[in-house]
Amino acid sequence: MSNNQLTPELKALINKTVTACGVEVYDLEFKGRTLRVFITCEEGVTVETCARVSEALSEELDKANLIFGRYFLEVSSPGIERRLRHQRDFEEVIGKIISVHTKTSNYVGKLQEVSPDGIIIETASPNKEAISKSINYEDIVFAQLKVSTDELFSSDKKQKGMGSKENIEEA
Repeated sequence: MSNNQLTPELKALINKTVTACGVEVYDLEFKGRTLRVFITCEEGVTVETCARVSEALSEELDKANLIFGRYFLEVSSPGIERRLRHQRDFEEVIGKIISVHTKTSNYVGKLQEVSPDGIIIETASPNKEAISKSINYEDIVFAQLKVSTDELFSSDKKQKGMGSKENIEEA
């Protein structure tokens, strides 16, 4: 087995370990010698959460010996402009602005619907009229959530002390 394969056994071990830490696996990626585990939870992912999950995963991965050779483990949140890969990822962002790259075109628009076969986004035509575009999952090369500056600095986040321009400028 090469060290860049996410086998069913490896996925199961990662899911079990991450879930035991009280968070969920959002996505997994194994490129070259780097295993990336993206985690999420309702309370939000902190540096401490990532460290706790990383320690638990390191211990379990070493015990199970499912990865041959040296590898690097990275544990993080999927980020604000998170990649959308699975139907459930799209379902969580209905009504929000997303960017979708297909084999033939690129679209930015409001996600309207999600089905087992694909998505429908509302985007603007060249003459600025709103149009709905249906895109099958098999045609999506890359998709991600788009977040505006206004959303980042919303009054809700300012009240919580997160994301305010003053806090960022002081840092």
